[in-house]
Amino acid sequence: MFLSRYMDFAIIGWMITSLSSNPSSVGLLIFLRYIPLSTSGIISGWLVDKFARLSIIRVIIILASIYYIFVSFYMLAGNNEITFFYIFTFISGILSSLDLASRQSYLSNVVNKNKLKFALGVDIIIINFCIFLGPNIAMYLYDIVEFYVIYIILSIFTLINLFFIGKNPKLSILKKYREQYKGFKKGIEFSIDNKLVLSTLLILALANCFAFSFESMAPYVGKTILNSSPKEFSFLISMQGLGALSGSILFLPFIVKIYRPGLVFAFSSFSLCFFSFLFSFNNSYIISCLIIFFGGVSISIFGNMHARILISQTPNALRGRVQGLRQFCIGFFPLGSLLLGISGDYFGISNSIKLFSILGFLVTIFILFFFKELRTKTNYK
Repeated sequence: MFLSRYMDFAIIGWMITSLSSNPSSVGLLIFLRYIPLSTSGIISGWLVDKFARLSIIRVIIILASIYYIFVSFYMLAGNNEITFFYIFTFISGILSSLDLASRQSYLSNVVNKNKLKFALGVDIIIINFCIFLGPNIAMYLYDIVEFYVIYIILSIFTLINLFFIGKNPKLSILKKYREQYKGFKKGIEFSIDNKLVLSTLLILALANCFAFSFESMAPYVGKTILNSSPKEFSFLISMQGLGALSGSILFLPFIVKIYRPGLVFAFSSFSLCFFSFLFSFNNSYIISCLIIFFGGVSISIFGNMHARILISQTPNALRGRVQGLRQFCIGFFPLGSLLLGISGDYFGISNSIKLFSILGFLVTIFILFFFKELRTKTNYK
């Protein structure tokens, strides 16, 4: 599913940057791609806790396959209206929102608690592998076939996933726990009362708003500033995935032994701000790739730590709703990307990235010192 999703993202990104050369156009692309995490995340999290998570995963697979077929027909007709590509990326974002809440909640229920840290580490590795590989496969296939053919392949490829999960257990939440944690607002109330969860969500939201400039503006820099070819473009935007994949594999033996994930999480936010700041300078293609790569290494730690905290500190019956809040906070990434793109139109993209990086660093320091729970050892519930 992730491999197909990031092939789709690379193709849509290439089409939009070919039709518009403004930073705000890329900002709007990222905004529409990820804003469903914010707008529908809480609702999708509630659905995941209310209905069987495996059933939701099956529905998402079918809808994603239909989506790819629809995009294929649109491209086959020879249409290149930028508005429709924005609509496509918004629809893809909605499907991603539902998938994220259901898949990780289901995974945490399947795996034994003692193996949860390792399972989450492996999950991050697989996701980052797809983030790296997807854009490169898409553009290499473009040398052989047209985009509409690639989308037909994606549709079939996605539908095959139904066979992989055909015999998986449903693992429905017991009725007594559904009653105990019943209600749409339960997840919000729990997250406010648990200071470790609350502080993690705050850093997650603000870091996504200010600290991911090297990721959000990579398509703009690659196409407009560096004048990259399709293969260079796909490789540049996939470097984040390669860095995150490398970090996930390299640090896996150490990550599972971390007992202060909140502290490591905060420092990974600092690292993201640092690499975004470096990205603001007029770098060469190779240096830009290296910055995005090492930023991706930081993302692997950032993603693993906040996923571990939120899953391990949340009762199973509430995990869908807390995952929904997690998505809501990740939804600050598209908001920050849109504001960064608009700011780049007026003040220059380099100056805007510097400002956002500094703000991200300052707000993370404030949260780290205000919430002592981030600095203490974490017990698994």
